[in-house]
Formats: sequence, structure tokens, C-alpha cells
Amino acid sequence: MNIRFDSREIAQAVFKSLIPEGRVSLRNVKVNVELSDGEITIAVEALDESALRAALNSLTKLTYLVLEVLKIR
Repeated sequence: MNIRFDSREIAQAVFKSLIPEGRVSLRNVKVNVELSDGEITIAVEALDESALRAALNSLTKLTYLVLEVLKIR
């Protein structure tokens, strides 16, 4: 999954919030997060569909929350 942002600063803030997700391996889910020039690439590997869906939901919600917090600032 690739997410492109209008601003490098916003991309960096979201990236920093997603880094810990890539370090934790829960329920046999592996997450890799990369930042390149205002675009975040998220790769998720899971052994089953429900674990994949849960990981994607978590990453999507976390991204949304970071963007909402940045709006408030």
C-alpha cells in the first residue's frame, strides 16, 4: 500500500507513528514501513486473512488519527 502526502512534513509525522508497528510481530504479521520523498510504502505479510485485515485496519486507523491530530495543531 502506498500513501502519497502533499507535504513531506506530514509524511514524516505519519511515518514516525508507524515505525513501531514495523518492529512488533504479533499474530504472525510482519509489517515493513518505508518513507521516500513524501510517500509512505507499507508492506504487510500475514499467515491468514483475518490477521491481514486486522493489521491493515490498525495501520489505517493510526494514520487517520495522526492526520486528525495534525489538523488540530
